[in-house]
Amino acid sequence: MQEILKRLELIKTAITIEDEEIIGLQIIKLNTFTIDNKVEKIVQLLELSEYTNAVKYIEDYIAQYNGVVIYEDKEISALKLELKMLEQKLQVLSEEQTEYLNEINEFNVMYTLQLGEIIRKILELKEALLQRKVNEKQEAFDEVKNEYEDLKEKVSDLEDELKKLDEFDDAYDVLYEKLQNAKEQLNQKRKEAKQAKDALEEDELFQEYEEAREDYDEFSKEHEEIISLERFELNEEEQKELKKLFRQASRLCHPDIVTDELKEQAHKIMAQLNDAYKQKNLQQIKKILSSLESGIVFDIASDKINNVELLKTKIIDIRQQLSAVTAEVDEIRNDETFKTLQKIDDIDEYFSDLKEQFQNQYKILSDTEQNKEVVL
Repeated sequence: MQEILKRLELIKTAITIEDEEIIGLQIIKLNTFTIDNKVEKIVQLLELSEYTNAVKYIEDYIAQYNGVVIYEDKEISALKLELKMLEQKLQVLSEEQTEYLNEINEFNVMYTLQLGEIIRKILELKEALLQRKVNEKQEAFDEVKNEYEDLKEKVSDLEDELKKLDEFDDAYDVLYEKLQNAKEQLNQKRKEAKQAKDALEEDELFQEYEEAREDYDEFSKEHEEIISLERFELNEEEQKELKKLFRQASRLCHPDIVTDELKEQAHKIMAQLNDAYKQKNLQQIKKILSSLESGIVFDIASDKINNVELLKTKIIDIRQQLSAVTAEVDEIRNDETFKTLQKIDDIDEYFSDLKEQFQNQYKILSDTEQNKEVVL
């Protein structure tokens, strides 16, 4: 009874400050309790958004039980309140972190979709230009290496011939001397080949080529993955709705603040929410939210723990999580992509300008390729 009264008080306050999210969350919580007809009536009024009548019924209901005194351990009450406040802080901070990460992800996706093709062409052309220059050094190494392989084969043939001769035959001595000379030449040629290989691998141009090749391969793979992703186009209103519903759903199953036995399930649902958000799948977000509102209720730790030591342990745990998430949010704010996002006023104009710059860069590289000069 005491918890129902507290939640009704909370709803009354939420109506006063016009916070519909809190009202919605408390309705879900009330529906998990065994409630009488009067509370059912209040819930019905709230669901119909008849807040004026709901407040009157709430006040009457609370007044009815004003004389009811239920003993509550003051230390437990204080710890539960402290834990609840920390949970709320963690939830708000986690939402901020998720929103930042989603913004960065969305920017990176747009960047790849808008500029991916021209960037891929630039990287491919850079690789080709560098490869042509590196090929000259590669050919020099290959030439020495081939000479070494030829000598190696010659030594092997001489060794095979020597095995066929009598060790005390004069022809054996002649062939043996010839084999020793060939081995000395082979060892010298091996050293030359090793030096040529080291020079090739340590050459700045070769390293630049290797980096260009890796950049091209990595970007091409990422480009293909993003293009293949199923994504939904949303207008401005739908975008706002997507963010709002995602926030509501995540508050109902946030893994960091639910009871331990439900954490694994909460993590799975959050992963589904995040995937749907990245795809801008508004219908899937609605489906998950509806399922959360009508299905399993994820109990918040501060609502269910009534042991002093367990509450203290949970408070320490939440404070540590708060510290970690705060550090992660600060790191995101210092991220170059995030800083760039804060400076952009018109995203379409931003990508248009970048595309023009990349096209000019590609033209310069194309002219270089045609002139057969490497100027990078």
